[in-house]
Amino acid sequence: MSTTTSTAEARAARDSTVRNVSLGGAIASEWIKFRGLASNHILAGFTLLLLLANGVAMPWAYVFRDRGSPQADYDPYPEMIVDKTGYVGVVLAVLAVLMMANEYRSGQISTTLLSVPRRTPALVAKAVIVASIGFGIGVVSSAIGFAIAPAVLGGGGYSYVLDTPVLLRLVVGSGLYLAAIGMIGLALGTVIRNVIAAVLATLVLLLIVPVIPQIFSAHGAEITRFFPIQAGSLLLAPAGTDPMGPWVGYGVLLIWMLALFLAAAITLKRRDA
Repeated sequence: MSTTTSTAEARAARDSTVRNVSLGGAIASEWIKFRGLASNHILAGFTLLLLLANGVAMPWAYVFRDRGSPQADYDPYPEMIVDKTGYVGVVLAVLAVLMMANEYRSGQISTTLLSVPRRTPALVAKAVIVASIGFGIGVVSSAIGFAIAPAVLGGGGYSYVLDTPVLLRLVVGSGLYLAAIGMIGLALGTVIRNVIAAVLATLVLLLIVPVIPQIFSAHGAEITRFFPIQAGSLLLAPAGTDPMGPWVGYGVLLIWMLALFLAAAITLKRRDA
């Protein structure tokens, strides 16, 4: 009788724990884990540094460009401040891969899932951290770039027209883009688990696969437009760059992100830790 009672009490305690785990608590736990790894700080800082460097370097490059070169025959434009964000975002995607894949390598995933037995909140908590960091890096780096660029260009006698709606699209869009590309990395890390394989898969999907259609198909350029970086980067490109436009392009990136995140959620639920 006592054994049965103890078993029932243990089950009740376990069920109560499962019910009492909040998403906020899971997010706080993931934030503590993120801050505890030096590699996370290094990759996040490196992403920020690259974006800041681009925001400062592009105006300087324009001022000191070789004016005799046909490639240098263009007017300054605001999108130059964020035009490398698309590919720099790959670093953030790798960071997101490591946030999940490293837990499988170290075995910490078992502790994570014991703490948050319902697995979807555990994945959502990681996604909130990844998206928040990406959004913050994008907004901060682009805002600093747009604050510095007018003075740099002005020193060389140049300027560009920057309307408020365009400024908001480029600054907020930088954050939105990095948040989405980071989520793709997190999803691939969850599905693949192995650190090396997941990092390679992320690099292949984002950088290599989009080139393949251009090699084997006459319509390759049209197909490439719909891959994550190429579509999502339209949010940060000059108006009229592509018929899809900035927000439709970003919508295509979101479709990639949501499809991969759904696959990650299903995989996490169905497989053992």
